[in-house]
Amino acid sequence: MTKTIRQFTLLLLLLTLAAPALAKSAEQAYQEARDAYYVLQNSARKQMYRDQWLKVIDLFQSVQSRHADHKRGADALFMVAKTRDGLYVVSRVEDDARQAADDYRQMARRYPASSLADDALFRAGELAETVLDEPQQAWTDYSRLLEIQPAGDMAPRARAAEQRLSAWRPLAKSAEPPSVSPPVEPAPPPSQASLPSGEKQLTAIRFWSNPGYTRIVLDLSAQSEFSAHFLAADSQQQSPPRLYIDLPSCGLSDGLKEPTIVDDGLLRRIRTGKPDARTVRVVLDLKSIGDYKVFQLPDPYRVVIDIAGEQVAELTRRETEIRTLPPADGDAIAKILDGQPGGEPTPHVPVASASTSLRRIVIDPGHGGKDPGAVGPGGTYEKNITLAMARRLAEKLRKELGCEVILTRNGDVYLPLEERTAIANKVGADLFISIHANANNSRKAYGVETYYLNFAKNDKAAAVVARENGTSLKQVGDLELILFDLMANSKINESSRLAAEIQKSLVDRLSRNYDQVRDMGVRQGPFYVLLGATMPSVLVETAFISNPREEKRLKSGAFQDHATDAIAKAVKKYAVDNRLVAAAR
Repeated sequence: MTKTIRQFTLLLLLLTLAAPALAKSAEQAYQEARDAYYVLQNSARKQMYRDQWLKVIDLFQSVQSRHADHKRGADALFMVAKTRDGLYVVSRVEDDARQAADDYRQMARRYPASSLADDALFRAGELAETVLDEPQQAWTDYSRLLEIQPAGDMAPRARAAEQRLSAWRPLAKSAEPPSVSPPVEPAPPPSQASLPSGEKQLTAIRFWSNPGYTRIVLDLSAQSEFSAHFLAADSQQQSPPRLYIDLPSCGLSDGLKEPTIVDDGLLRRIRTGKPDARTVRVVLDLKSIGDYKVFQLPDPYRVVIDIAGEQVAELTRRETEIRTLPPADGDAIAKILDGQPGGEPTPHVPVASASTSLRRIVIDPGHGGKDPGAVGPGGTYEKNITLAMARRLAEKLRKELGCEVILTRNGDVYLPLEERTAIANKVGADLFISIHANANNSRKAYGVETYYLNFAKNDKAAAVVARENGTSLKQVGDLELILFDLMANSKINESSRLAAEIQKSLVDRLSRNYDQVRDMGVRQGPFYVLLGATMPSVLVETAFISNPREEKRLKSGAFQDHATDAIAKAVKKYAVDNRLVAAAR
C-alpha cells in the first residue's frame, strides 16, 4: 500500500510540475497564431489569397483542439470565426459567411461563460440578418445571447435587434411562419411614424476598414441635416485627432449607446452621445488621419464618412462641413452648368496623378442576393448575368494583364452600394469596373453604353442612374450637389478615358458578331456604386435585358465571351496607353 501511495504522490507531483509548461505552451501557441493573424491583416496582398486565410484558421483551430480547457481555447475558437469572417469580406462567398456564423455559435455553445461569447453570438446574428437573409436565425442568435449573458456589453444591442426582428420569433409548429417577401431594394430603417415623438433616429452604424482606409456609414430613419467637425490632436492635452458628426433633431437607438472598438490602425473607436436633448453626436476617435470626406445618400438615408491615412492623397479634408440635400427646386448645380456653353458641360477638374502600375483590378457584378436587378421578359435576372460575366472577365484580365483581379461578390449575395467601392478602396485597387445589364420601359430599347461618375444632364442618363441607384429622378438631381463638392479629387479624367476605351471596344467586337448593335456612347452620371472610389471607375451597361433579343444574347455564353473579351482588351489598351503596363505584355 505504501508503494502505491508513493507512486500516486509522484504522479501528482509530475502533473503539478507539468501544468505551468502546459499553460505556457497554450499561451505561446495562441500568440503565434495571433501574430500570424495580424501579419495577414497588415498585408493587402496576402488577404487576396484564400490559402493565407486558411493557414491562420488552422493555427487557431490547432490551439483550440490541443488546449480546449485552457482559457485560450475560447479565445482561439473565437478567432477561428473572426478570421473566417474576414475571409468572407474578401471572397464574398456565402459559404464563408455561413461557416463563420456557425463557428461563432459553436464558440458560444462551448464557452458560454467567456467574455467573448456575447460578441460571438451578436456577430452570428448580424451575419444571419444582413448577409444570409435568415432573420429567424438572427432572432435566435440575439435571444440566445440575452439568455447566457443578459448583463454583457453586447446585451443592449442584442435587445434592440431582438425587438426589431420580433416578427421572426419562432412560432409553434402548428403555426405558419410570417409571410414576408424580401424587398428588392434594401429595407429602409424604421419609419418616422414608429419612432418616439415622430423624431428621426440613428438606427445603425456600419464600417469597413483596414490600416489605410476606413468607411463609416450612419443609417438614419429619415433625411436629416448634419454637420461634420474635425479636431486636431492636442499634444498638451494628450488627446488624439477626432472627427465628430452632429445630427440635430435626431434620436439614438438603444443598441448604439455602447462604444464600438475598431482599432484598425486608423480608427480607434466609434462613440455616440447626446450633447443636448435634441442632438445625436457620433465621435470617431482616430489614431491618425490624412484626409476625409463626409456626404449623405438618400433612400435609405445615410451619412457616409470616408477617412484615409496620411499616405493617401485622394481625399480632401475640410475643417468644417455642413451640408443638406437641396429642396426640390434648388438644383444649384443645374444653375451653375446652365450658364456654361455646350451640350453637357462639366466644371474644371484638376487631373489626378495617374497610378504608375496596374497591380489590382476590382470587378463588381451588379446587384445580387435580395436585389435581383432588372428582370427580362423571359424571367432572366440581371444579378445572375452580371455575376457570370464578371467571372469571365476576371479570368480574361488575369490572363491578359497578369494582375490580381477581385470580385466584390462571387456568389448570390446582397451588397449595399456603398460597400462595393469600400472593398475596392480597402484592397488598394487600381481600377474599378461595375458590370450591369440595362433596362427600359420599352422593350424596343437596345444598345451598349458605358458610364463614369459625373453630372447627369441628360434625361436618359438620369433615368439609368435612378434605376441603378434605386432612387427617383428628383433625388438624382439632389445628388448633383453632393458631387459638386466631391469631384475635384476623384479620378474623373482617367475614368472617362477608360469608359471611352471600353465603349469603343465593345461596339467594335459585338458589331462583328451580331446585327443591330447600337452604340449609345459614353455617358456621365452620379452612380452611388461609383461614389467614393479612389481609382478610375466605370459602370458598363452591356445590353438591354428588357429587350427580348438582347436578353437571349445576355444568357448566351458566346455573347458573354465576346463582351468580356472586348472589355479585357480595352482595359489592356488603357493600361498600355497610360504606361501602367509594358506594351509587350
